[in-house]
Amino acid sequence: LEHLHSVIHYEPVIGIMGKSGTGKSCLCNAIFQSRICTTHPLNGCTRQAHRLTLQLGERRMTLVDLPGIGETPQHDQEYRTLYRQLLPELDLIIWILRADERAYAADITMHQFLLNEGADPSRFLFVLSHADRVFPAGEWNDTEKCPSRQQELSLATVTARVATLFPSSLPVLPVAAPVGWNLPALVSLMIHALPPQATSAVYSHIRGENRSEQAQKHAQQTFGDAIGKSFDAAVARFSFPAWMLQLLRKARDRIIHLLVTLWDRLF
Repeated sequence: LEHLHSVIHYEPVIGIMGKSGTGKSCLCNAIFQSRICTTHPLNGCTRQAHRLTLQLGERRMTLVDLPGIGETPQHDQEYRTLYRQLLPELDLIIWILRADERAYAADITMHQFLLNEGADPSRFLFVLSHADRVFPAGEWNDTEKCPSRQQELSLATVTARVATLFPSSLPVLPVAAPVGWNLPALVSLMIHALPPQATSAVYSHIRGENRSEQAQKHAQQTFGDAIGKSFDAAVARFSFPAWMLQLLRKARDRIIHLLVTLWDRLF
């Protein structure tokens, strides 16, 4: 029961990284259900890592709003120490880059540093913000809230370049957070990138307009997988006769089916 409880009440931790001015706080506010990050249009306002706890009923998760990199060499060195300390507890790192700029040197350096520190490449999700400002910026379709054909070509070029600079098993995704463009696709990608025990808890905090049937099904499926893995770990702690193991396997499948059926009530 303790193992099952730990899965159902798992509290995910997601890190939000990127240089100041990339729109980290704006993106967080657009994705999740409550206003959680202070935004500021001018200078970087996140000088230290802020733990932002989101709570809906008994369900909690934490966003670690990380300080912007690339401001000064002195700050970058301080941030490296901070990132090294936080790395082990992050389920996912969402790394935000501006789609309308090419200066990624500081991000590349920091990314390589984290990989050298043992960070799992599959835990990095790279997002291109300010998609509405790519060339030609004046062609953004305000009515449909989507890029023009020429902007789509520009975004495809930028996306391919970033994917080359920051190798990852996950695709690079452009978004325009203020108007909500491509946010459901980002949420779906997040849910697929998270470890199984974290998907459902994170999904429960997502704004309704950013949810999708595909993302929900994946969250339910991985929840069942996490329950099964936890059950197996609990059984493995003891030595049971063959007949008992057979009964436990049947009970395992029934428990997983029941909890997945109750997923909507649990999350």
